[in-house]
Amino acid sequence: MTAFDREMAEGSGRRAAALAVFAVAFALRFGAGLLAPGMHHPDEIFQSLEQAHRIVFGYGFVPWEFEHAIRSWILPGLLAGLMRASLVAGEGPHVYLPVIQAALSALGAAAATCIFLWAARIAGTGPALVGAAVAVFAPELVYFAPRALTEVVAGHLLVVALYLAFPGDEEDRGGRARLAVAGLLFGLAVAIRLQMAPAVAVAGAYALWRLPLARALWIALGGMVAVAFAGLVDWWTWGTPFLSYAQNLRYNIGHGVAAHFGIEPWYQYPALLVVTFGAALGLLLPLAFWGARAKPLLAALVLAIFLAHQPIGHKELRFLYPLMLLVEALAAIGLARAVAWLVERAPPGLFPWVPARARLWSAAGLMILALVLVGRLANFILIPDQGLAWLRHRDIVQSALHVSRLTGVCGIGSYDVAWVWSGGYAHMHQPVPFHATTSLAEYREAAPAFNTILYPRGQEEALGIVGGVCFGSRCVAQRPGTCVERPLAALPQQPPQIRDLTPVRRLWPPVFPPRP
Repeated sequence: MTAFDREMAEGSGRRAAALAVFAVAFALRFGAGLLAPGMHHPDEIFQSLEQAHRIVFGYGFVPWEFEHAIRSWILPGLLAGLMRASLVAGEGPHVYLPVIQAALSALGAAAATCIFLWAARIAGTGPALVGAAVAVFAPELVYFAPRALTEVVAGHLLVVALYLAFPGDEEDRGGRARLAVAGLLFGLAVAIRLQMAPAVAVAGAYALWRLPLARALWIALGGMVAVAFAGLVDWWTWGTPFLSYAQNLRYNIGHGVAAHFGIEPWYQYPALLVVTFGAALGLLLPLAFWGARAKPLLAALVLAIFLAHQPIGHKELRFLYPLMLLVEALAAIGLARAVAWLVERAPPGLFPWVPARARLWSAAGLMILALVLVGRLANFILIPDQGLAWLRHRDIVQSALHVSRLTGVCGIGSYDVAWVWSGGYAHMHQPVPFHATTSLAEYREAAPAFNTILYPRGQEEALGIVGGVCFGSRCVAQRPGTCVERPLAALPQQPPQIRDLTPVRRLWPPVFPPRP
């Protein structure tokens, strides 16, 4: 076989392996979204899905962020496009939610595939398949990928952009269009999640250092297109270019709004990472250090993301999703390098159960999969701050989806269920008012305004409910009859720091479209 033939065979095998990695990663992420329809945090609904639902169907809850213009409409707009496109297959959350989860899962699978391709360029296709198992099966990556959270989407965009810009050989002579797309994705990552700016700045500095200036400028051009797009979206939606980014900094830093949601000590993030990764850190960190020797840029970005989030008092594990993704990428590359080293140097008789030295990576792959599926998965499910993470708030989603399947709904009410824990109209999908009540007196006064109610299990007798359907700790009941009109109350949950600040727009209460 000539050198050209070997190169072609390797290229063909690598493409097939990349497709396999993408397919497995997608199936895991999409399957997790379908089989475990929980909710990690209300933001994945009300900051993205709910606003997309408002764009497409004209109604939905409006959190204070979308009245004070501290959020960009880019992510909700993209999700709204998917939601609208799904109408060709039918209307309702049973159609548009899987479509959105599929798109988000595909983006997460694309990031995992890029990690495999990095490893393949460094260590070869076989060892890279072993290394890719780290990123493909990592439980925190599978868990978060189908969720419409800005940090998750931005993290995936960052990894794809990094691969397009720096595929593994900085002398690579790929097309200028590829570099421009990389810059566009870098810019979109920042536009969707402003906290990604320091990491993207580090990547930009690296491009100026390692790439010819002409090629680095193509990345910059793509980034400028994304910046212009973000400004135009704010101009179109809020009336002023880049208003959402200015408002975000003004409210969270100038007025201390972020502190309203909690202030944690400096060691909160290290503690969360230790709890999340568990004993696997003993393996992941050495592999990540070895991977960093081949891809130091990824290690620099891990540090940049960590330092960018550290000064912010409010700290949550989800904010560090891009960091966790890059750590898994480094560990995957490190594992691929380790397997390649073993295959190259192991004596023929060292592993008698392996038929050939070239298949050593297969045995190593089985061991890694066993470690991930048994050790890491069990650890992540049982981490103390999550409980059963895969089923977290599943009852909320199931009860809201049940409401969407009911007929004759003229009003929705709740007892001891705040609107942020309702699942939102993105799940309930009924164009009727929602009235939340917190006391029996308030419930009895508001009851004529709704014929469908969300309530905690065990409250049937106190509320006089017969025939409710329960999903875990959450129940749904419907009474016969019609509803009287009742003004909607203002939504609570607003930080006290904004009470004296004038909203850019008053968007609540919504005007509901007439029912067919």
